[in-house]
Amino acid sequence: LPYFFLKEITELTKEYGVWLVMDNTYEHFDVDGMNTIEGNGGPAYPCFDEEHVINIFSFSKGYAMAGFRVGYIALSSKASSIDGGKGMGTAAYEEMLKVQDTIAICVSRLSQMAALGALEAGRDWVLEQVRSLEVGRKVILEAMEPLEEIIGGNGAMYVMGKLPNGVDDQDFASSLVEKYGVAVIPGSFCGYPGWIRVCYSNLPPDDCKLAAARLKEGILKLTSTF
Repeated sequence: LPYFFLKEITELTKEYGVWLVMDNTYEHFDVDGMNTIEGNGGPAYPCFDEEHVINIFSFSKGYAMAGFRVGYIALSSKASSIDGGKGMGTAAYEEMLKVQDTIAICVSRLSQMAALGALEAGRDWVLEQVRSLEVGRKVILEAMEPLEEIIGGNGAMYVMGKLPNGVDDQDFASSLVEKYGVAVIPGSFCGYPGWIRVCYSNLPPDDCKLAAARLKEGILKLTSTF
């Protein structure tokens, strides 16, 4: 979501005294630079420092550490805007510590050390990897052009495509695997029946081009009767 849209949500929830939990899992996949505001005197990846905002981060996507099960939160340490006392962010953090103290298991030490190493490597390495996905992103978007509607492709590594009316997304996905050797996720598994979800980050560029060609052929032939 664009920065200024998120800012509007932040201000609206603040006005009504509502907590805002911000999921920043895909913060690095900002293909169109919608969240980059450096030119306006702000950081490239803003994290809203408001006492009612809880920012959630994960190493799974941005740092390619899926399976390590490591993440972190960021809360504001601002004092209360009402009486200057303890702010909502600090109070929420203290309550979270109470919960953590009663949990018998936690992220393994090895995973935590790997996560610290990822942070030390910095964003430059991460952004280089994200840029390497651009070839796959473009060919998958082109392959899905025959579909009626496409969403995504600029805020994560997924693209959703709407199938013609009457096409069962699960049957369509099965046929793609059996006849064209391409695996996609049926949209009904994601709350979007009648759609498919395609991920373009699992293959090297050349393999992704081959998969995109197969996907386009499958889309054209399997939807031609609708």
